[in-house]
Amino acid sequence: MNKLKNIGISALAGALVSLSAAEAGGVSVNGTWELSYTNLDHSKVTGNKLGVKKNISFGASGDISDGGAVTWATNVGLTDALGLSSASMSINMGGIATLTYDSGAGGTGANAVDNIVPTAWEEVDYGFSTGITDLGVVSASKGVVNFTVKAPTAGTGFSLSYVSRTGGGHVSDGAVGGADNSPGHKGVDLVIDFVNYDAAHFGFRWGMAGQVELPDRTCESDGRKGLPRHSCGGDGAEGMKDNPYGASSYITMQFGPLHLGTQATFKDPMEAADSGIKNKRAIVAGAALVFGDTLSISYGKAWDKYKYNDACRGGDGAGIGSPAVSTCGGADLDGTGGEYTTTEFRGWSAAINMGPVALKGTRNEVGGWGENGANSGHGLKKHQSEVNLSIAF
Repeated sequence: MNKLKNIGISALAGALVSLSAAEAGGVSVNGTWELSYTNLDHSKVTGNKLGVKKNISFGASGDISDGGAVTWATNVGLTDALGLSSASMSINMGGIATLTYDSGAGGTGANAVDNIVPTAWEEVDYGFSTGITDLGVVSASKGVVNFTVKAPTAGTGFSLSYVSRTGGGHVSDGAVGGADNSPGHKGVDLVIDFVNYDAAHFGFRWGMAGQVELPDRTCESDGRKGLPRHSCGGDGAEGMKDNPYGASSYITMQFGPLHLGTQATFKDPMEAADSGIKNKRAIVAGAALVFGDTLSISYGKAWDKYKYNDACRGGDGAGIGSPAVSTCGGADLDGTGGEYTTTEFRGWSAAINMGPVALKGTRNEVGGWGENGANSGHGLKKHQSEVNLSIAF
């Protein structure tokens, strides 16, 4: 028995040595230090306009003996709590297929194409509390598994993502996510690139993305099971009518230094309350001039339109006239009740890169219902400008 035990231990040790040799690869450490000066709209309380961000990332990679490669990356935000920002592990299977576990990096699936309109630095909704409607709730979650297949040259391919519970935090090895994540349900998204060609002086990308969230219970699923649809009636009711979904279509082009792009997105959050949102529609367009690796400048515009379940959004209980007529509580751009609200964004960005040092700036504006309930009137409101100095190593 002891001899057999010794042989087993020796065999295990040999296997571990072989595994260690197979896993050997290169290791890298990178970091970014950024100093920003931010100026908000005159109606906002700005306080100290200077801010700083410092991140450090660790990475490793190695070749697989039968072809392909494996990569690992972790990003740490150097706050007082020294928290883990993101982590990922990717297995490249021969250069065509890639399997990735993503815990917050957000570089896969529909989140990677949530807004691919070209910019020199930040997108036109940067700095606003209300952002442009986009996809990504599934593949932006921590703990998403992604499988991507991409053909060489033309770049035609697809990317499929799945997460068992949206809205969760990082989960350590051997642990579980628990039941407190919010919204806390499964989700799937799919990206299809019909063409994704990128050369030195010409590029063209055309594709579509879609996502669906799969909550355990909805009004429709309760109805199919013969349960009462108590969550689907009345203003302020909780629940979803059915599975929330969304879709997006995008086109980008490059002609020498000129980069152009546009993207349209539709989302149905399936909110059951009378005051809830029926659907969201957004269109984004922009152009950028890129001169080598040194100078770039861009300009973009976006329109975001919300449709509500009820034009009155539940009403406010008040009445005018005789007999009393309800005055809709949801005010539109002109101050009256309305089924729709529209928000307009526009802005520009510029960047100068000098090796490890970069100087970047942006100025964005928002108008319509957008930034807050008091922003009810036509015309754009100056909101935020920022200048940023970053040093990377």
